[in-house]
Amino acid sequence: MTRRFAAFIAAACLVAAQSADAQTVRTGRLMREKLVHAQRILAALTTSDYVLLQKETGALIKVTENPTWKELMTPELRPYTGDFTKALASLAAAADRRDYETAAASYSQLTAACLACHRHVMNARIARAP
Repeated sequence: MTRRFAAFIAAACLVAAQSADAQTVRTGRLMREKLVHAQRILAALTTSDYVLLQKETGALIKVTENPTWKELMTPELRPYTGDFTKALASLAAAADRRDYETAAASYSQLTAACLACHRHVMNARIARAP
């Protein structure tokens, strides 16, 4: 299961990297920061390092409080960011409780929310292309 999860994360990174060219510099920087924290959360989960899990989940929450993140909260993207922040809150609560199963499930939901949003943005860019 860990290999499948790692492959899922690798695919998410590829999707993010392919769509990065169309991002603004500020948005790209924020998305890379989000990716770094998400990767560290995966490392914390796979090693059962709850201190790191709490730290990186908190850091990712701070990313969502960044003014650039708030700029991304357009009506079109609000459902995706809502799913992301809901999964992140669940992950933070699970990290505090040291609840491995819920943390892993929440991380999967978090990653799925990222992929859904990136897919939406990618498809919107393709539809707008001349």
